Amino acid sequence: MRVRGVAVLAALLLAACGGAEGEGASTAAGEWALILDAQGVVFRRAEAEYRRFPFGSPRVDVEEMAAEVYGAGSGTRTSNAECGTGPMAFTAYGPIQLNYLNEQLSGWRAEQGAMALTEEGIVPGITRTQLDRQSGVRLIEGSTLPGEFEYATFGGGRIGGVLRGSGDDALVEVLFAGANCFLR
Repeated sequence: MRVRGVAVLAALLLAACGGAEGEGASTAAGEWALILDAQGVVFRRAEAEYRRFPFGSPRVDVEEMAAEVYGAGSGTRTSNAECGTGPMAFTAYGPIQLNYLNEQLSGWRAEQGAMALTEEGIVPGITRTQLDRQSGVRLIEGSTLPGEFEYATFGGGRIGGVLRGSGDDALVEVLFAGANCFLR
């Protein structure tokens, strides 16, 4: 993560999560926050404490960290043997889902209400107008997921999502990166 991006991210995370109730990581001093990126997930606490889990990280390590953030036993495990990329396992922490192939982190999905954001400050629940401020946003023409879009990240990766509704007031319903299991 670039230093400038981290400063902007900290302000955005505090604004996005401050005072909100519900599931997810809070931003109080000493507590962890979740940053979603195109290459995995990052847990952040204070100014310079990061725990990065790129795609390919062992599930046991990711879930150990998630238990520290969300509480032991807070994740709900499921699986689907019929995903396009092969049998996948999932652990959901409220509206945040971490995806695994062969017991390694392979993707993530965040729905509206997730107490997490991307390095670029994108969160589920923002409007199309707010999303369009991010450079490189493009709708995926012909997608079987209505309203599917993607954008380029600071690090050169791509994060996808789905808009619900139409026009400038359409909402970002879900964000995702890596391997996911969507019916297409």
